[in-house]
Amino acid sequence: MGAAHAQTTAPEKPLEEVIVSGGLLQRSTLDTVASISIVPAEQLQAQNIRDLYDLLLRQPNLNAAKEDKFSVRGISNEGVGPGGTGRPTVSIFIDGVRQSGRGVANTWDVRQVEFYRGPQSTAFGPGSLAGAVVIQTHEPNYESFDGELKLGGGNYGGREAGIAFGAPLGAGFAFRYAGETNQTDGEVTNITLNDDEWQARKRYMQRLKLGWTSDSWYSATLTGQVSKLREGIEYLPPERAENRESTDNVDGYYRDDTTLLALTQRASIGDHWQLSLTLSHSDTDNEKLGDYDVSAEDNGSFLNATTIKNTAGDLRLRYTAPRWTAVAGYYRSRDDLNGTSYTRGLTLNAGGALVEVDGLLGAGRIADVEALYMESDIDLFSRWMLTVGMRYEENEAENSSLFRLDRAQAVDPITGTTLPGDLSSVLKATVLPDSDNSFPSADSVFLPKLGVTYEASEHLKLFLTHSQGYRAGSVDFVTSGEAPAYGPEYTENFDLGFRFHRGSWRVQGSLFHVDYEDMQVGVRIDATNFRTDNAGEARARGVEFEFSGDLGAGFSVFGGLGYVDSEFVEYEDDGVDFAGNEFPNAPRHTRNLGVEYHHPQGWYASVTWSRASESYTDRENTESLQADARDLFGARLGYETESFGVELYGQNLTDKFYITDQFSSPSLGIEGVWAGDPKEYGARLSYRF
Repeated sequence: MGAAHAQTTAPEKPLEEVIVSGGLLQRSTLDTVASISIVPAEQLQAQNIRDLYDLLLRQPNLNAAKEDKFSVRGISNEGVGPGGTGRPTVSIFIDGVRQSGRGVANTWDVRQVEFYRGPQSTAFGPGSLAGAVVIQTHEPNYESFDGELKLGGGNYGGREAGIAFGAPLGAGFAFRYAGETNQTDGEVTNITLNDDEWQARKRYMQRLKLGWTSDSWYSATLTGQVSKLREGIEYLPPERAENRESTDNVDGYYRDDTTLLALTQRASIGDHWQLSLTLSHSDTDNEKLGDYDVSAEDNGSFLNATTIKNTAGDLRLRYTAPRWTAVAGYYRSRDDLNGTSYTRGLTLNAGGALVEVDGLLGAGRIADVEALYMESDIDLFSRWMLTVGMRYEENEAENSSLFRLDRAQAVDPITGTTLPGDLSSVLKATVLPDSDNSFPSADSVFLPKLGVTYEASEHLKLFLTHSQGYRAGSVDFVTSGEAPAYGPEYTENFDLGFRFHRGSWRVQGSLFHVDYEDMQVGVRIDATNFRTDNAGEARARGVEFEFSGDLGAGFSVFGGLGYVDSEFVEYEDDGVDFAGNEFPNAPRHTRNLGVEYHHPQGWYASVTWSRASESYTDRENTESLQADARDLFGARLGYETESFGVELYGQNLTDKFYITDQFSSPSLGIEGVWAGDPKEYGARLSYRF
């Protein structure tokens, strides 16, 4: 935006415009007034990125404790703490469809990945208080037939295969199909069950896009994707984690099946107006069977099952003029979540006596969201641009809970064996009554956004943005049948940054400050109960810096660094003051660097490095429960022609052992750790047509 300025010296190559396609106004990266990282397909390949987890380990101010638990600017996508039934804080979209499944975000046939740091509630709605991840896959090809094949293998029984192709079908129709599987036998041995494929992982993904366009004024794309994940239990006993050994006596597993379906329509109305409508549905079913005490002893198991359905409609009207661009929209969605946790053989302290119980705990939520939103860029002067945005959102939910005690037997405190007789009726009448209840919750919010951009030169822009974030309140459930309510969470976010683009070089950075009011923090009450507290006040502040460009002679470089300082400002619970403590899973320092070389004859090589400092894993900031600092090195070496390619690759080349997350429950006498991936290496063949 703003007037162009004369270029005094020609760059080495023309500036390639990259569009931030997930945002409301779909600006170029140079015009974006927020901290956004764009990772194109070429950079995904250079880092040998297979899925979202791999990428989160290698970006500034992003961090992954495990595949479905990650943080943005220090805020976990699950929120702070182990409990609560609230929405996530980071939303994930694939081709415009909100996702909740695990393992759905692999990078095969992906065009680019966009990371939005900081509150994104005005643009992306529910579950976007800390940020958003937008994954854009390749569109149908209306011009010609093209495609790609890959086949690879690696250590730990790794194998992968993928195909992607698209073509015009005539009469304005075109399609794109992508399918992939990647599998590994895993690096962990269960020494109790004598299973050396304890953490085997299998992924499957198929995606089909069908597009139609008519006379350049109307287009429609129908997208369907099915993904499946099958893997073993991730957590390990702390004393055996470095040896990659599990002692579980329960043959556990994790399964996730996710389906998404979306219809996107766009129509141009004259020279300045465009109308779009996206209708989407996603359906996730997952199930996890695990050993409560992570040991060879028979001390109980759990079976968690969750179904999540999201149906949404998003209608947008866009106006484009030389000095003014605006988008206004209406959003409506319904989330239907149902979860159950069946506990078998767990020993509890009930009223001073040890009892072994079997029981079912369930929770459900049907949440309706309705919102009006807008965002506009206005050229004020030759070099100044004003950005104004807002969102008004209403949330209504019906929350349900279920608890059922199926068996309770007294445990001999000396021998540890169960005694004859069922105590279920006694416990139901005293400390563990059966319950089946429902509770409504509702709130509404108005969220403003204001930004200003100054065009210092043709290549450099400075921006300052203020935005607000929001996460709806709800209720928790406890086995007594009660439903403790907790309120909404709000944030105030300030970003001061710059973007520089010239030739092949892109450099950007930002300073940020986030204030949290009524921060939602999950707390474990006992083995079967969690609650969510509104923590009072908290804050996070820091910096992000990223760069990429050509060095000449076939070399190019990309990298970045991040710093986050997080702190509970006012938070007390059960007489314990947490003020001054850092957020869990919030490393202060993150860095990454990659160097690539491409020879004119087709040879190429790349070396990558990423680092994250240590971080606490609980609100108490327990020193013995920290996630480790880590340095991860990767490399690729290969040869490619116009149609054929072969490469060798490696990840975590120093075979660094590091813990990404931990948990400890003194009341149950159990603890476990999550370990990062060990050294991986392999070879890959590809063919393009």
